[in-house]
Amino acid sequence: MEIQDIRGKWLLVSPRSGNAYASVRIDSTSLPDIFLGMDSESKRCLILKLPKGYPADFQSSVKQNLSLSLYTETGWVVLTLLDDDFYDLFDDLIFSIYIKIHSMSSAGLYVTELLKTYYKWSEFFRDTHNQSLADETIRGLFGELIVLNEMLLESASTDINDVLNSWKGPYDTNHDFVNETCDKEVKTRLESILNIRIASEHQLQADVGKNLELIIVTLVSDTINGVSLLDLVITIRDVVISKLGDYTIVLNGLSQKGLNVNSLQAYNNLRFIPVKITGYDCCQNEFPKIVRSNIAAAVSSVSYKLNVEELKPFILSERLFNGNK
Repeated sequence: MEIQDIRGKWLLVSPRSGNAYASVRIDSTSLPDIFLGMDSESKRCLILKLPKGYPADFQSSVKQNLSLSLYTETGWVVLTLLDDDFYDLFDDLIFSIYIKIHSMSSAGLYVTELLKTYYKWSEFFRDTHNQSLADETIRGLFGELIVLNEMLLESASTDINDVLNSWKGPYDTNHDFVNETCDKEVKTRLESILNIRIASEHQLQADVGKNLELIIVTLVSDTINGVSLLDLVITIRDVVISKLGDYTIVLNGLSQKGLNVNSLQAYNNLRFIPVKITGYDCCQNEFPKIVRSNIAAAVSSVSYKLNVEELKPFILSERLFNGNK
């Protein structure tokens, strides 16, 4: 089953009057009895029918915009979306639960997995009221996600969560991607601007025993044909799901910037077409940089700009996107 199948099945569910749920089985192959449902107030639900006599032992729970209810008399566990604005994210949650439990035959195992997934995902259904992020911040995040998407596409399913966990940009670490042998620092620029800004003396300082690669993502701003940050997140979600990865790692990173799938829509006016991704060996002695190890201890909070035209001798790789030469 694909996530698109879930969206299509909602068309088969119509609300009923009274206390009864309208429902449709999620598919014919799932071992647990899983249904998509709708209550009398037209709220979307995931319904898990427990085996007769199963001694369910957990408390019902209400979170912001999401609830989980246990009906012991019917043996139903009902996960309900309380805010219709989160339709798409709710489908993602349902699909995540389905992927994890559809082949489980033990009620104890699949109930435990449902509870774990509910509590983990409930954090992403919170309303956000953060101040708007600057265009430059959104553009920088877009560049990081372009690099993340490329890494995910090149990775095997067995490595997908390691790749996701290597993304540290939203957590304000020294480098945007942290790995065992080589970190990556990502900078994003518009094609018409030749300079990139290095925000501190730590950004191009390699950690002891590691290499460091500077990645520059070049974009063109295009409000009509370009890709929004939300579009890019959805693309990444599809890649992660197709490789059975943990999409909540992405959602957690976004939440560090006060973002969720809903609030990303506020930035749909900012759209970009990727031109190229260029990798540079910034560990070479000749690479122009100001780093912590070569300035006086009394100097700190260094910020400077680099002209990308002067960095050509240090290019390690270059990936051009479709339509670019």
